[in-house]
Amino acid sequence: RFRRLLALLTDLSLFVALALALSPLLPTRTDEWAIVGLAGFVVMTSYYYFVGSWLLWGKTIGGAIFDVRVVPAGDAPMSLHAATLRWAGMFASLLTAGIGFAFAALPARLSLPDRMSGTRCVAAH
Repeated sequence: RFRRLLALLTDLSLFVALALALSPLLPTRTDEWAIVGLAGFVVMTSYYYFVGSWLLWGKTIGGAIFDVRVVPAGDAPMSLHAATLRWAGMFASLLTAGIGFAFAALPARLSLPDRMSGTRCVAAH
């Protein structure tokens, strides 16, 4: 569970860096629409990053660093639908200050994104 957390924090730091790198492009008199536009761009980019990484490699950059892989519950490869549900569960968990991730502390060790998408995280060995 600790490696999963470190992998997630690594991936989220990429999006904090992206937002900081793009913030100088905001108008000098920052209004709420400019901030909403930047936030929307970062959220949209995060969808493509996470879903694309899970579909192509089964792991993100953070997962590669900390040896964590996302696998579907069955033998079939992960579907776009399952990866999208996993991203939505991850996004919902972040919006609720990590409550969805706390489910991983239960005996089944499945977080909200795991439960929503029918996937689980394993050591990538």
